[in-house]
Amino acid sequence: MFFEPRVFQKGTPVTLNRAACSNGAGYADRVAKNVIDVFGTENGSITEINFENTLPADLSIPAGYETYALVISEDKAILYGTTERARIYAAVTLKQLCEHGELVTGRIEDTPDCTYRGYRAYLPGRNSFQLFYDTVDLLAYYKYNYLSLEVGGAMEYKRHPEINEVWREYAKDTHRYSGRTKEIQNGYGWCKNSIHTDNGEGDILTQDEVRTLVEYAKSRGLTVYPEVPTLSHCDYLCMAHPEIRERAEDDQYPDTYCPNHPDTYPLVFDVMEEIIDVFQPEIVNIGHDEFYTMCLCPRCKGKKPHDVFAEDVKKIHGWLKERGIRTAMWGEKLLPTVTAKGRTYGGAGNAATHWPEDKIYIPETYYCQYLLPRDILMFNWYYSFGLQTDFVYHTHGYEMVFGNVSVSNVKYWRERRKFGAVGGSFSNWGSYHPEYMQRNNQYYQMIFGAYAFWSDTYDDSCRAEIMKKTFSEAFRLHFGEIKGKSHILVTHTTDRKHRYFTFVDGLFIEDEVYHLGRYQVTYTDGTQASLDVKYGTNISNQDIACCWGEHAADFNPESTLDATALSEVCYSAIPSEADGKTFYTTAYENPHPEKTVASVEYISESDATVEVLAVKYQ
Repeated sequence: MFFEPRVFQKGTPVTLNRAACSNGAGYADRVAKNVIDVFGTENGSITEINFENTLPADLSIPAGYETYALVISEDKAILYGTTERARIYAAVTLKQLCEHGELVTGRIEDTPDCTYRGYRAYLPGRNSFQLFYDTVDLLAYYKYNYLSLEVGGAMEYKRHPEINEVWREYAKDTHRYSGRTKEIQNGYGWCKNSIHTDNGEGDILTQDEVRTLVEYAKSRGLTVYPEVPTLSHCDYLCMAHPEIRERAEDDQYPDTYCPNHPDTYPLVFDVMEEIIDVFQPEIVNIGHDEFYTMCLCPRCKGKKPHDVFAEDVKKIHGWLKERGIRTAMWGEKLLPTVTAKGRTYGGAGNAATHWPEDKIYIPETYYCQYLLPRDILMFNWYYSFGLQTDFVYHTHGYEMVFGNVSVSNVKYWRERRKFGAVGGSFSNWGSYHPEYMQRNNQYYQMIFGAYAFWSDTYDDSCRAEIMKKTFSEAFRLHFGEIKGKSHILVTHTTDRKHRYFTFVDGLFIEDEVYHLGRYQVTYTDGTQASLDVKYGTNISNQDIACCWGEHAADFNPESTLDATALSEVCYSAIPSEADGKTFYTTAYENPHPEKTVASVEYISESDATVEVLAVKYQ
């Protein structure tokens, strides 16, 4: 099993009876019934799966809201948990035991190390609901407890349909070709927010459709809440209402509103009221990241940027608090981040230390760390700058979560947990399509993060071991359905190398760029079939260090380049080392399992060299 529970007392192997019954309720019961259907046999010994709304009296670990236990005997499995969420965790653990062939008599007790284990994503497009549901089911399977969905312009606003009308045209413009969004973002003489028109795949979901998505996730034990970009990332508001924009210059794509315009907050709160009605949330993330355009309009000119920022946060925070809702936000503008080379980020601006290669002026805002309400939940996506970022939040009493997190890249994880980080949230700024999910490191981050969020012993020394387990688990997750079916395993590598980047903000996976060639499978009766070889999907570069093998010592933990590029293939391939190179084992379902394979030959269709180490037919 991928997880390592705090208590796992193993006895003798047992099997489920196909006629076994379950007395659970909700999603936990559905998981249990699925386990029976998939893994039950005619002569299995376990005939009952019982749920208990308590914990065992002799529990040996600290009991909490999410603590669960399983007690398995020769004829019965008892799943314990005081909450529906805990019982879901018990049920998916039973499923994991069966999938890994580890169903034994004995006892499991477990409780998470982190109270916040989250995922941040966009609303899916209307044609991608099932992909969204599949992702939510995976979050439940790996025992996550929070889901944040950015709303922006992708949900209908009954009071302000003009927002949706402009949003749809804006999305159509930015998706005309890959990279169009980057042209807009980087095409002006000032910094602009990244563009989020991938949200909803550029379409508008009805409020009832969004309710359905939210309820689905809640039924899987997730606390679901909206991200409502305010102040910055407000192109969805400012393009429909350019009168509230902060920048007066000729900007076709305004993204920051003026906090002192009389029409701003009536619009913001109208939008929020509709979103709150749909989500019924405990928390709202109000954004405020990448705030670059400030104090330029006549109403704001001469004011201090940190005061303008703080007043905006406090106004929205107060409005939410009146409704019993907690405020969360991205917190980099509180950080006076300066690197050893003198480059400034976050709230440090570049008022004192201009970047020599660009002349863009960004004022300081870090003083706002002293000015905001302390009950705000802060998302620290600047964790890679070091421990000092954490302490800005801890010193002032803010609760802090690592945001946009890839746990394997968090240095001093255990120490930072002890200092007060309550957990982490990884992010999807792109599509739910499996190829995009893989290449954007979603499966890698989900699985690796799940391990660390639950383990009270994970630290930096475990990194290589858990990374290796993550690749194996992701491969099993992807190709588990072909186990027992006829398939072809190929171990290969290439000298092609692409600079790694994520396919978000209007960047698309273009097949013609990454297609290298194909395997031509020839059968003894002369039939042929083709299997695609695609860089970043089922093969990668031979010189990327494996990070756990003989080249692990060469891996630079200060750089995410090798780790991120390697984990791009996590889900469709498992890396290994041979002859001083990194190879990638991938699987293809045999197109003609009824036939006998005579040969498998690689046919190059690019200028890349592909080296094949091994081919196996199963």
